Amino acid sequence: MLSTLRIENIAIIESAAIDFGNGLNVMSGETGAGKSIIIDALSAVLGERTSKELIRTGAEKAQVSALFENISPSVEKLMESMGIPTSEDKALNISRVIALDGRNSCKVNGNAVTVSMLKTLGKELISIHGQHDSQNLLNPECHYKYLDALAGNEDIYGDYLEKYVAYSNLYRKFKSLSQNEEEKQKRIEFLQHEIAEIENAGVRIGEYDELCDKRDLFRNSEKVIKGLRDALSILQDGDDTTGVVNAMYDASKAVEKSAAHYEPASKMASSMLEITYQLEEKKNEIEQTLFDLSFDPEKLSEIEERISFLFKLKGKYGESEEEILEYLQNSKDELETLVNLNLSQDEIIAKLEADKEILLEAAEKLSLSRKHAASEFEVHVKHELTFLDMPNVEIAVNFERTKLSPTGPDNIEFLISPNPGEALKPLAKIASGGELSRIMLAIQNVLSANDNVGTMIFDEIDTGVSGSAAEKIAKVLKSVGQKSQVICITHSAQVASYADNHFVVEKKVQNEKTYTYVTPLDRDGRIKEVARIIGGVNVTELQIKSALEMIESACI
Repeated sequence: MLSTLRIENIAIIESAAIDFGNGLNVMSGETGAGKSIIIDALSAVLGERTSKELIRTGAEKAQVSALFENISPSVEKLMESMGIPTSEDKALNISRVIALDGRNSCKVNGNAVTVSMLKTLGKELISIHGQHDSQNLLNPECHYKYLDALAGNEDIYGDYLEKYVAYSNLYRKFKSLSQNEEEKQKRIEFLQHEIAEIENAGVRIGEYDELCDKRDLFRNSEKVIKGLRDALSILQDGDDTTGVVNAMYDASKAVEKSAAHYEPASKMASSMLEITYQLEEKKNEIEQTLFDLSFDPEKLSEIEERISFLFKLKGKYGESEEEILEYLQNSKDELETLVNLNLSQDEIIAKLEADKEILLEAAEKLSLSRKHAASEFEVHVKHELTFLDMPNVEIAVNFERTKLSPTGPDNIEFLISPNPGEALKPLAKIASGGELSRIMLAIQNVLSANDNVGTMIFDEIDTGVSGSAAEKIAKVLKSVGQKSQVICITHSAQVASYADNHFVVEKKVQNEKTYTYVTPLDRDGRIKEVARIIGGVNVTELQIKSALEMIESACI
């Protein structure tokens, strides 16, 4: 269970500490207040991809930490496999620091880990459901994942995928060997040319952006130098003027003369003298910078040539340095395959036939497991949808045999019929926004029975739903919260009224800066917030009364 989330310098959140509780934790607030930032912060501490753009303006780094309590045996086992010691109190503390220079520092119980390790661990701790789930639900290519989750197909699918990859690699070797020698030699020479071009280029990750920054500096060199020189002329003495440094020094001495008659003047003079020394240091720093700056036109020409060259490489091999280097490695692997093929064509054919039989057996086992899960899936999701005010919806899982692929031997797609008498059609073509939210919740509730994660997060899962349907969603969330901790971001008064713990997210502008605050609500605070959700900014007594009735009704 997620006990405490601490956020520092993430977007418009300067500092926040959120203490979550058991059951259903609800977070509400105005649109744009920063609720999605909390999800971004959670994703970051769970090892998901992030960037320095997430760092609050003006800050050098951002930090997120999450404290979990009563972690499951599976999490402890995973930690042990990573070499991370577990604590006797079954507590787990994760932290991640994101710096402006792009560096990440990740720790688990004080032990340094990689982002990849953090991501693996995060999947066992928290399951986040939101807009991304909706997109997966509309994409038939992702539907097999739901059945695998319900069936617990991790080992069966892993075995199939391992055999599929092995067979595919061997088949590629066979195709390479089947090429005539002339074509093979041409391919080898082409690969050697590309490899040599990339290696001779000395591609370095981040170089292109660095060069563009240097080019911009060169192009604005006159402005840079003029600004520094103007500053220096103000700080140091001129032919007919006294610079700020000496003027400040003279002022401190003048104040010091008053110290004999006015004791506070001594401290004042000392402070002024310290400022004088600091100004002098800055003056010297500016002088040294002007001395060190060199804007050689030839250097600018070299930079622009290198930028142009790297741009051409990107056009040929990838849109980034990472993709270029990945292309290089793939080319090397293919070259090695072509040069070092030592299996005869007959041997490869024989092994292909044997491996294909093994692969087909694994594919059939996977297909049968998914079909069995599909029957269970249809029954249980139908039951959940009936409760969620969609009693007439029919849902089915369609299997269509296809050529073997990394996802399995079947194309799998969810079909629905929202109204009696209508034919089953693809989910993506039928479901409205509100229906999709309920279908997704129904599926997640069915899957939660097999989900070992201690915390489930639902990000605005009630979008497009109101009235009795929204209340049914709230009841399902409450029910899920009895099995796992639930954190729900919502704009629904019905969902908010069922909260075991309620937090309001508010955005305020202070001293021309924007801040987001997360505040736990007591009973009165909950009533006011639910009333605000019902009626908006200007809350009436009638809305307060309605909010109180909703909360009391939810407690029954």
